[in-house]
Amino acid sequence: MNRMNKEELLKLINTLKIDTNEFVILSSGALVLRGIYESAGDLDIAVTKKGLKQLNDNYNLKRKENGWYTVNDKVECILDDMELKKEKFGDYYLQDINNYLDYLKSSTREKDKLRIPLVENYIKNNYIVK
Repeated sequence: MNRMNKEELLKLINTLKIDTNEFVILSSGALVLRGIYESAGDLDIAVTKKGLKQLNDNYNLKRKENGWYTVNDKVECILDDMELKKEKFGDYYLQDINNYLDYLKSSTREKDKLRIPLVENYIKNNYIVK
């Protein structure tokens, strides 16, 4: 599968038939949009109930064993409104960077462990502690 840079990722996001306030961009997609990562292999999004219905009305969603849905060959979604775990970044909501860091630290996947220093460095250089 071809990896997508920021421009290609934004193009993909803009083609999705879902309201921008009904989804939150997760994982590597959020890292690419923040400029932490060069490219993403796919787009993972968390969607509200309304967002899931919009996607289901426009795509042939297939539910996977892990509870995620396949939207198309480049997009997967999970039902989660991400309330209190999202932040507005440009035109879109991204998974809150501190929430994502917590997820990475709890993950056992090697690719997630490798992202921890990148995310910590981004937070250190881009965030004022509230």
